[in-house]
Amino acid sequence: MDPDTPATVTLTLLDTTLVQCTLVACMSLLIYDYICTLDQEVAYVWTNFQWSVGVVLFFLNRYLPFIDTFVSLRLKLSYVTPETCDKQFKVVSWFIVTGIIISETILLLRTYALWERKRWVVILLAVAATVAFIPALVITQLEILSLRYIQNEFPGCRVSHASPIVIVAYILLMVLETTMAVLTGIKAFRHLRHSNSPWVVQLYRDGLLFYVYLSSISIANVLVPILAPRTFSNWLATPQRVMHSVLCTRVLFLIFKQRNVANMTARRPERWSGGPSPRRQDPIFTSFYDEELSTNLTIIPPNDPDNIPSTHDDNGGLESMELSDRTRTNTRTG
Repeated sequence: MDPDTPATVTLTLLDTTLVQCTLVACMSLLIYDYICTLDQEVAYVWTNFQWSVGVVLFFLNRYLPFIDTFVSLRLKLSYVTPETCDKQFKVVSWFIVTGIIISETILLLRTYALWERKRWVVILLAVAATVAFIPALVITQLEILSLRYIQNEFPGCRVSHASPIVIVAYILLMVLETTMAVLTGIKAFRHLRHSNSPWVVQLYRDGLLFYVYLSSISIANVLVPILAPRTFSNWLATPQRVMHSVLCTRVLFLIFKQRNVANMTARRPERWSGGPSPRRQDPIFTSFYDEELSTNLTIIPPNDPDNIPSTHDDNGGLESMELSDRTRTNTRTG
């Protein structure tokens, strides 16, 4: 298509305006979400701060999107050369891919914890993550190499050629997210028959709702390169990255909140029968604070020696959830 035809100029102007508005919306969402949840970050992360894998994932997931979204927005609002577009878009692309992998890792750890660290679940999730993440890295590099830019009379970059190979990465991402959603749904069906704890219900409900949101935008990212001109191929990459960050941050806040509540109200008593003193267990995923019943009511797993949840904590507080069919209530008075 002749770059000087009215149709091409109109398409370029549409691309410029649409992408600019989308990036402004993404940055606004990040800032708005940050303001709305800053009190939770202070209460659940900075108060009694301790470094852990979970906290590191939280900071990476929460703050990295500001960098690549800002670079993308600046790139789209400025008059730049094709060489500048090529260099800066490489940085943005790798930030986006890395950020989505971090967000998916958080969801993987949550699913892993819900299933009590069962071996077959670990294997399934590891295989699904490998199948999704490794090809995504290769596809990202191939897509970057396929991009061709030409001089643009409007602000932003003007793509003259882009490979549709990125579609494969989005499809693999959908497969991974569907796997986690199915596992979450199965566990929710089993667990909620025996517990109506509000935070547990919210954990499952949010997990499935987030899957719907993320899958919807993944489907859109698959359809856009197929149905729209090549210049729109990466239109929804930043929105998907931002949505992953915002939603996974909420997953972590819910976990951090329950950990703090459990630490204050529901310390599980240590059992000792000689030998080395047992390690104190963080009750974040092994005891539930049921706000509907009483501020003094705690539902904790039974003291069954054959049903002791793991005390190993490699995930910075993302411990396995003990979902015993039997529960014991301990009501404290005074």
